[in-house]
Amino acid sequence: MKPSDLISIPVADMVSDAKVFSSTDKASVLIGHMRETDTYDAFVEEESSTSVVTVRDLLAVTDLDTRLSKVMHQVPRLNVINTVGDAASLMFEYRARSMPVYKGNKFLGAVTSHAIVDRTLDVDLKVKLTSIMTPSPVTLEPSSPVSTARELMRRKKFDQIPVVEGSSLRRVVTSAEIVFNLIPKVDRDQKGERPKPWVDGPVGTFGDDVVMTSQATDSLQDVFGQMKKMSKNYSVILNAGQVQGIITYRDFMKLLVRGGVTPAVPMYIVGLPEDSYSATLVRQKFTETVQLLRKVFPEINEARAVIELEGNNPQKKKNLVKVMILSPKERYSYEVFSYDLGRSFEDVHEWAKKLVVKNKPDRRRKTQGRSFPE
Repeated sequence: MKPSDLISIPVADMVSDAKVFSSTDKASVLIGHMRETDTYDAFVEEESSTSVVTVRDLLAVTDLDTRLSKVMHQVPRLNVINTVGDAASLMFEYRARSMPVYKGNKFLGAVTSHAIVDRTLDVDLKVKLTSIMTPSPVTLEPSSPVSTARELMRRKKFDQIPVVEGSSLRRVVTSAEIVFNLIPKVDRDQKGERPKPWVDGPVGTFGDDVVMTSQATDSLQDVFGQMKKMSKNYSVILNAGQVQGIITYRDFMKLLVRGGVTPAVPMYIVGLPEDSYSATLVRQKFTETVQLLRKVFPEINEARAVIELEGNNPQKKKNLVKVMILSPKERYSYEVFSYDLGRSFEDVHEWAKKLVVKNKPDRRRKTQGRSFPE
């Protein structure tokens, strides 16, 4: 399979079952479900939006009766025409391991990072493990309390911390282990007092001592194969016995969102119409727009468009198109309403032309806030 073939695969080919929760459900219900099913994300569906709760979000829970509305955050909905490239970009941005997939307003399930990485490694990639791993990860000593690991994960937004004694790797503590231990496991046959929930202790006696490790010279295929075999979502990268880095599913997503197998500019469109002809026209026009902008802004590192439907009449729904062009130092945004989606992207292209003309003499200039069509 060629890289260009991979990123254009429709997410419909990778949808797996997923349970949807209510915003009024309690954290304890979700934690119990995640522990039983060995999942790390869950979706909360509302009338016109979908939110995600990750296992990392649940690290903030101090009261198990907390409603999911307190910890969830909204994510874009993918439809059946969105591609693997779209899904990977969103997972990387939202730091989630799955994204919801819809057909119209019907929830079909989720596309997961595991499924994408599985396909990614069928591609002939000449990429070294050290080029996508996270180098020099945060580590803790065995005597450090679990509460320290919990707080670090919340603030730094990662899910695994190697526990190192001297220069030797002893174990790895994960966000899932911490969250799943917030609720005690109950033996239905056991009589008497119920077991107490997890109490803070040292990570040296808490983390996973069956550690997944790889050598810096190992291939990506070998590393992921071992991760699957050992049911791990990480591998600690060693060099001469010392921790050099760590690789997770999110790091594998870099293959699809940073150079590797993606186009020069990572680009995604959320909310494409299900009609393949219309979707193709929108993609072509947005691609032309991005290529035009790159003539003046070669430093662009991401382009995104989100299509939302406004109104209750299905025959006369108005499209709201939100476009954002991102570069390391600048952000350009634009919004347009129209009943004709093709016309909306024509307007986006005209906006891009004006932006090019305005900024051509001096690339350092930037737009102020959002711009709207006249």
